[in-house]
Amino acid sequence: MTRLLILAILCATAVACGPVRPLTDSEVYSFCLMGGTMVDDTCDSEQDICDAYRDVVSMTYSGLSPCLDACNAAYERLIRVQYVGNCFSRINNGQDICIQYCRREYPKP
Repeated sequence: MTRLLILAILCATAVACGPVRPLTDSEVYSFCLMGGTMVDDTCDSEQDICDAYRDVVSMTYSGLSPCLDACNAAYERLIRVQYVGNCFSRINNGQDICIQYCRREYPKP
């Protein structure tokens, strides 16, 4: 019984540690909409915010650094423009998802 349990744990670990597939732009958009905190219930610009991050990940970059720069530029633009206050956690979540996309799409060699 103990051997079976150890084998199951090893198999689960091997699968969990395997290569991670890149996110699609649709997944970035969906995860952006789903994330954040309950404060976002009053955010009326979440689709615009998540569209901005989807636009970032729809582009092709020469590597990880330019992709991360584009995520950070979108974050800075969204913060400066109009989406502070109730939408702040949505902007942060979108940036996190965007960065996750970049790290999966352009892994370090």
